Amino acid sequence: MKKINVPIIPKDLGSKFKTSDVWFVCQTNKFVKSIRPQKYSNLYNGKAHQRYEKIYRNHIDSYPEDISFVKAVLFNASDIVTPSQILISQGYTYYFKLLPEQIERCLFSINIDGNNSLVRGIQGFANAYKAWGERVVKEKNNTINDKPKDNIEVIIPFKVKPQYYIPEIKKRVFYHGSTKRFKALNKFSYVTPYKEDAIKFAIPWSSEELLLKDREMAVIGRPPKFLYFKKGVEIEDSKVYLYSIKGIDTIPSGTNSGRMFPWNRITLKEASEENKSLKLEKKIMSWKKELSFSNDWLLYKAFSFIHVFGRNSPFFDNVIQAYL
Repeated sequence: MKKINVPIIPKDLGSKFKTSDVWFVCQTNKFVKSIRPQKYSNLYNGKAHQRYEKIYRNHIDSYPEDISFVKAVLFNASDIVTPSQILISQGYTYYFKLLPEQIERCLFSINIDGNNSLVRGIQGFANAYKAWGERVVKEKNNTINDKPKDNIEVIIPFKVKPQYYIPEIKKRVFYHGSTKRFKALNKFSYVTPYKEDAIKFAIPWSSEELLLKDREMAVIGRPPKFLYFKKGVEIEDSKVYLYSIKGIDTIPSGTNSGRMFPWNRITLKEASEENKSLKLEKKIMSWKKELSFSNDWLLYKAFSFIHVFGRNSPFFDNVIQAYL
């Protein structure tokens, strides 16, 4: 099981995919090497769990009366366990996959628009994901602000071994970028779990200066994957020092724009090299070289836009001018 620092981003699987493309996610308060069914007597309020899970036994034959089920979510189909939720979760998050023969033994609880249904096995899994796909289309056509969160939960009657896990928040690593070399990071400093973002935040730029705006990243408040500026915008090259911060309590905080994003946090006390809570991860001699990408990529993007917006798009002309 490999430790990771940030959530895996679920991709849209479309209508055709393999079971090996699907991630299942489970969250716990304590670290475990495997996730397994527990005796109800060992669970807090175990009798209530036992009464609630009685319905599952109607679909799974010969399952012990005194043993609970493992519960996880279909990560590609959940409004409850999302990358944003994982970033602010205090506990552990585990990722695993299931083989077709394992899926055949599972139940899937479909919770969409306040309605719930139970299905079983590979066919049930397919039906669950189809229902989610239809829900996604419906969501795009109808914006509803106050509605129950939809979710597809998997009920597993056996233990699973995760492939990845994210540790509890106090054991995660955060990063801070700066153009200055120092041995202590002040209390209330901004930190992020993403290395690449910490580097970009050390550079003095604004979104108005960008030639390409990454809508996908902007929605979640993160800087674009590539920094490519408008013609005439000159930002001085410099060294950037990338620091890692560990063992320091952090809390969510608003960005400079005042908006709240789950990745944006501030430290609650000073971090220092002396107490090993601060470490210089990398000395970058030129942020432009570190973040550079080929002009050929930019030209490719320009021609890609022709298919969408046409040759008369001002975006196309701007990109060509920047390329030249």
